[in-house]
Amino acid sequence: MKLTYDGQSFMKDGERIWIIGGEIHYFRHPRREWREVLLRAKRAGLNTICTYVAWNFHEVKEGQVDFAGDKDLAAYIDLIGELGMYAMLRPGPYICSEWDGGGIPAWLCANPVLRFREDDPVYMAAVESWFDQLIPIISERQITRGGPVITIQNENEYPGGWDESMRRYLYKINEIYYGHGIDIPILACNVHGATPTTVKINDSTEAADQLIDESMILTYNHHVEVEPVYDLKSKQPNAPLITTEFWCGAPIYWGNQVSDWPNRLDLARAVYEYTSSATQVCYYMFEGGTNFGFWGGNNIATSYASGYPVGEGGKLTDKYYAVRPANLFISHFSAYIMDSSELKDRGGMTCEEGGVRLIVRESEKGTLAFVSTADARRELLVTTKAGKQLTVHLGEVAAAVLPVEMQLFGTTGGVTINYSSLCLLACNDSRKAILLYGPAGTDGVISVNGIEHDLSVKRRKVQHTAIDGITIIVVDEEMARRCWIVEDQIVFGPDYVAELQQDGSLDIRVSDGTPEVVYLDAKGQPLILTFNHKALQINLPELHSWKIAPCPELHTRGEAAGWTALDKPQSHEALGVVQGYLWYSAELEWDTDGVETMLLTHTPTRATVFVNGQLCGIHAERRSVRMRDEYGHPADWAFEEITVTLKKGTNRFVFLSDDLGHNYDVPIAVGIQGPVVVGSRRIQIETYREVSPQPMSAQAFHFLYNRFYREQEPLPAIEFDLSLQSEQQAFIMLHGVKAWVTVNGEEVLPLSYPDSPWTMFSQIKRWITWQLPLPSEVGGSLKVRIHYAENVPDAVKENLAVYVAPQSGQLSNWQWKPWEESGDFSASQLMNGQAKEEEGLVVLLPVGNRVARKGRTLKPAYLQTQFKLPEGDRPVYLQIGELQKGQLFLNGHNVGRMWAYGGTQERYYLPRSWMKADNELIIFEELGLNPQNTSLVFGEAGDWSSIKLQFEQTEAHKG
Repeated sequence: MKLTYDGQSFMKDGERIWIIGGEIHYFRHPRREWREVLLRAKRAGLNTICTYVAWNFHEVKEGQVDFAGDKDLAAYIDLIGELGMYAMLRPGPYICSEWDGGGIPAWLCANPVLRFREDDPVYMAAVESWFDQLIPIISERQITRGGPVITIQNENEYPGGWDESMRRYLYKINEIYYGHGIDIPILACNVHGATPTTVKINDSTEAADQLIDESMILTYNHHVEVEPVYDLKSKQPNAPLITTEFWCGAPIYWGNQVSDWPNRLDLARAVYEYTSSATQVCYYMFEGGTNFGFWGGNNIATSYASGYPVGEGGKLTDKYYAVRPANLFISHFSAYIMDSSELKDRGGMTCEEGGVRLIVRESEKGTLAFVSTADARRELLVTTKAGKQLTVHLGEVAAAVLPVEMQLFGTTGGVTINYSSLCLLACNDSRKAILLYGPAGTDGVISVNGIEHDLSVKRRKVQHTAIDGITIIVVDEEMARRCWIVEDQIVFGPDYVAELQQDGSLDIRVSDGTPEVVYLDAKGQPLILTFNHKALQINLPELHSWKIAPCPELHTRGEAAGWTALDKPQSHEALGVVQGYLWYSAELEWDTDGVETMLLTHTPTRATVFVNGQLCGIHAERRSVRMRDEYGHPADWAFEEITVTLKKGTNRFVFLSDDLGHNYDVPIAVGIQGPVVVGSRRIQIETYREVSPQPMSAQAFHFLYNRFYREQEPLPAIEFDLSLQSEQQAFIMLHGVKAWVTVNGEEVLPLSYPDSPWTMFSQIKRWITWQLPLPSEVGGSLKVRIHYAENVPDAVKENLAVYVAPQSGQLSNWQWKPWEESGDFSASQLMNGQAKEEEGLVVLLPVGNRVARKGRTLKPAYLQTQFKLPEGDRPVYLQIGELQKGQLFLNGHNVGRMWAYGGTQERYYLPRSWMKADNELIIFEELGLNPQNTSLVFGEAGDWSSIKLQFEQTEAHKG
């Protein structure tokens, strides 16, 4: 078997194949759900499954690679092949995917990596070690060796073609692939839209910064903006066009709501428009799944459904049904698409001008006319080359594909469809049937072998007409979306069609919303199946008996209690913790009782702060719009002042350091990584001096090096004087500006960042903190100079924060302790989860929620309850009620992060495949809140009746 390609498509031993794919990640679904997840994609008309491979999912700890159980990539690829589908593998090593660290293991943050995603020796050694174990699994399953894998991807959305280290990195990945026997096409999804008609490659519109190489097929990542693919084609004429990420949903950050962008109609219309430009599409995502455990990327919600065609728990959304007619058309008429060419003169066809898109493609087998409009028109006049005027009713999607002089069913006994005003849906050789659709209540025409026939479209009906030995089937939009073609069987109307049974019957699913069910017999005659849907009334188990186990960390200290001493605070990763929370503790001697401000100078982490056992606040939850980067970068959380209550004498501080996911452009270590000081004050700089460009040292140049600063040229600066009182120290923080700091002429390094942080994503905003040296003499002055790599002096002034604090206010005696996934319930008391907490004090949390607490102290705790296996097979969720923030565990499986912030996610998917007869649910609650109104609920999916459709039984009446 040999797989090649040209400017049209891929070819399997010379036979063209056309991809209609969807991205589905094995690592976001339990293994026992893989088959039903993949089947939903196949039933939607897809023939290809795309998936990333998440490096850190398999190598959680350095050198320990795991491909077992839910991580069995080989089994996933094999299952794709078993279902008769192709596989497109995207092994990174960086994958983005809103996944923790973009797939790059967090343990690399503790290694001396200077430049991630480049030809860095430490990084590349880790990549090669990982690929030596991964790539053989893929190589053995290439289509050239009898497997389903047709492509492999190099890196992901790579923004660096401008630097030699970056180019070497990409070529080295290819060499690793070749070394392990990869002989299928290598893709590079490094193309995005720049304007409505042009592309940018490697995040640049400059040809010199773009890597265009014949060893890799450049592919397009975008949403419904189609026209830029023509620009890509001009740059790569000998390769097929592929939209590897046809975005059909948006990532959901904590605090935001799931959107409908792009909406189902725009999405479906874009599929037709991409196909008209000979572009193969892969939906990203088709079924998103769940970010279980701590696997979601920084600030990304636990549910990864994000408005995709299939929701969490298998819910078939309106998008799923909306795109099915386009997918079916591509599946059944790909032979006409693959060998066709676009006619620049539209083959003599014309249509109304102004907002109407008409693309005509011609092949030896016939012509396809793609017509669409983004405005409100639902009726267009299209004229064929022969002068025939067709009134085309577009319907909701505002797009249609019209056949013109199309040859069907072979040269012997075949026919020619001269034209039709209805949209092509599918065809079936065994019945010699062509399926068309249009808006309900409209009329259409078809000309077969030169004779025109009138057709009508009736609401929720299947119309049958026999003409010249072929069958014409006409349905409306709803029935087109509910057309299921399984093997050689054609059924209209069901909500879903599941597995084809061994006896040849179909398992069809119906509900109260199902129209009539119609299937075609062997002669193409429509037969109506009568059915009764009876909704099952199932009561879910109540969660009423809870145990609570407080966390002892607020009141313990020392080695005997599991604490380990630190010279200074260090990141999670430096302490060997790559996932999950972490406890820090420290002490401060203070000379008075009172309230003070506390500054965490460099903590790119959300952290809950307790002083002397009392909750004082949550670091990094109060962010103004200006201070926050829309990409959800964890460096936005680099500092924050909170208020603490101190007592005279020794004060004990405990920090619960959160893990909201590592940044997913390049990984950045999390946790407390700089001094924590009490008595901090922010000061305003009244006078700045602008400094003309000054020479930059090699170290400064290396730090600032990026696409826009490639040569070691002098840089301008702003300067100010800072006077410190006796025993004071100072910190400066700067957001979103690439800067280098000197104090009294000496260079000052920032706290805890990669050696060259700007090379990969120079646009990303970051908080960077500098701890300034002390003056050479008491009460002395510091001359602070900030060099900037772009001409942005005003941005430096606007985004600069300067803090001073007493040296005596710096916390010391640091210790740390691993966080546990469960507490000690042996001595805990039963509690009523529905107990109200409406009396007593009301606490205003930083996230804006109110929590009534009956006068008790808010402290982290573990909650435990048990429940029986719910009946039926509908998906089950946990509705968190009044709980706020924490982590969920089901029978030892880490379900994911829980957070009430912004109402983003109020219920959490509990996979049935992780359940058993008796189930244990454990919740870590950061504030120890009661599980008030916390309950199990059913999801929307699966509220169906299952009907066995046996085709030889058909004594149902003809329709």
